[in-house]
Order: sequence, then structure tokens, then C-alpha cells
Amino acid sequence: MAAEEHHRVEFLLEILKILLQSRNFIKTRDIHEQLFARGILSDTNPAGKDRRKLNRALQFLENIGYAESKYPEIKGRKSQEWRANQRAFPVLTSITEEELTSLLTFSSFIPENYKNLEIFKPFVNLIKRLRKEFNREKLERIEFSFVYEPQFLEKFVDINQKELNMIYHAIIEGKSLIVSYKGSDFFKIQPLKVFVYNGIMYLCALIENKTFRTFHISGLKIIDEHPEKPDKFLSRKFRKTTFLFEEEKPFLFGAKVAFKESLSFFKNPLLFPTQFYLKKEEDKHFEVFLVGFTGYRFASRFLVEEIIEIIPPDKRIIKEAKEKKLVKCHPELSHSLKENRKRFQSFLKTFDTLIKQRQKLISSIDCL
Repeated sequence: MAAEEHHRVEFLLEILKILLQSRNFIKTRDIHEQLFARGILSDTNPAGKDRRKLNRALQFLENIGYAESKYPEIKGRKSQEWRANQRAFPVLTSITEEELTSLLTFSSFIPENYKNLEIFKPFVNLIKRLRKEFNREKLERIEFSFVYEPQFLEKFVDINQKELNMIYHAIIEGKSLIVSYKGSDFFKIQPLKVFVYNGIMYLCALIENKTFRTFHISGLKIIDEHPEKPDKFLSRKFRKTTFLFEEEKPFLFGAKVAFKESLSFFKNPLLFPTQFYLKKEEDKHFEVFLVGFTGYRFASRFLVEEIIEIIPPDKRIIKEAKEKKLVKCHPELSHSLKENRKRFQSFLKTFDTLIKQRQKLISSIDCL
């Protein structure tokens, strides 16, 4: 009797191993074939005693909460799919070497100031938990070997973890929130997405009159959840929107950017996030076509790169943009040469103002 019970436990554990190795639902047939390949079952007959034994075991695991079926309403011999109930195994799930590498690479994109926040501690604990074979030395190596080096002027604002958790929960579960912003009266919002810009976390949301707004998360005080679900049409409409500034209109232009030795290892480096064409002119410079924006934000960041020449909008740039179908990413983008030149002139005006401000600042410094 003891031997029979021992064999039954081993059989259940082998099934759980297969379920835990898969992130998705896996068919009964595939589980059967894997058990056969491991020599645990003697045949793969879908109508045989081994399949009946497997079905009983899977049903038992579901009854005790260790497995879940994809189609619980299906009965009898119809095809079923299974996966491990992740809530029952919060500390047993493992990952492959490739997945661990991906996690560690991802962690190197998180600024150290944010890594030290309470909200990111579970991320570090996750790596420790998923790879139990790590000793103290390896864990220390991981902690200091995958880092993010911030830009000199990158900002940082502390975040309240409890309120961030409530925001995430509302987004995932499709709920609204009652909030106060920078000391204002209470009002209702429908959270759409969280994003980071220049080191600061923002929340995109619809306010009570269905208007789109962007909030500094650090300025929000969350009072409570509200059961109202976000408007599906507007959620889709603003899916790719972050800031919604009226003064920011996209336009097409080009630039020649100085070649840097650090870029010599890259075949097609991305010098600007909105770049859609790049050509290397020997070892002198890059010719780049990109989408620019009117307003202060783009002009101020454009000053960072070592620009040799700015190329006004022309037919060649517009043709390239049409071929790349950029309007899918930038709906307000125009293919009109006249409109692009108008917006380009607006950009140059802002750009000129910023340069003059910096020149004035330098000239005001007393010489030592």
C-alpha cells in the first residue's frame, strides 16, 4: 500500500513539473506524450488506461487547487488544457537562463534611485526566489553588475508605493479612482497608463468630463477606488498618447550629426527616438531624417546632440516618410511640404530663443 501511494505521489509531482515548466495552458495530449517520453507512462493511446490515469490525476490536482483547466465546463473525452495554478506555487516557479538574462538586462534600464524604492524590492526578491542556487556572492554580483547610468540632468521624484499599487490595480482591473491633485478637491479619474519621462513618473487618465489629462504621480493623493470602468472607446483612442500639448505639432526635417567613435560598432544607431532614416557619410557624420515637434520640449532636447547642419523639410524627406507610413505613429503628421515648413519655422523660432537664453546666461557670468 505504501509503495502504491509513493508511486501516486511521484506521478503527481511529474505532472506538476511539466505544468510549472510551461507559462501557458498545455493540452492533455502533450502532457501525456511528455510523460511517455520520460518513461513514466507506457503508451500514448488516448483511449487507454494511462490516459484515464492521467485524467484522474489532473482532475485531482485541480480539485486541491494545484492545477487549473482552461475549459472547466468541458466534461468527458473532449480535449482539455491545463496549467499550474500560480497562486498555489508563488515560490516554486522557476525561469530559464534566457529569462534570467532578460530580467537582469531589464533591471539595467531602471535608474538606481528608482531601484531603491520600496516598489522595486519585490523585483530583486523575485530574482533571488526564482534562482535559489544563487549564493551570497552571486547575489551581490547581480546587485552591482547590472546598473543604469543616468544622464547628468535626469530628474527623480520619490513615489508613494501604496498609491502606486492602487493605480496599477485600477488600470489592470479596469476601475476608477477618487483622487486629490496637488491639494485640490476630490474628483474621479479613469487611469489609462503610467509612463516615465526624464526620470519622472506620470499617469494618463480621463477626468469626469471624459477629458484626457496627464498627472505627476507624486502630486496625486488617492482617496479610494470607484467601480466605474474606463470608457473603452476613449481608452483605445488615447492608447499611444502621453503628453497632450496643443502647441506640439509633428513635422518632418533632417539633420547632419557628428560621427562619434563610440557609434562605430553600431550598423544603424538610433540617434533620435523619432528617427526614420539614417545614412553614414564616411567617418564624418550621419545624415538623419526624423519627426520633430513644435513647442519647448523637443527644441530643448535637440540641443543635446552635436548637430553639424539642420536640413529643412523637402520632397525627399516627405517621400521617405510616406514609404515608412509614419502617420500610423503620428496621426497629426502632414505630408504637405508647405505645412511642414510652417511647423519647421515655428521650431526654429523656439530653438533660436533657447540658444539666446543660454548665450545670455554665459555672458552674464563675471570673468574670474
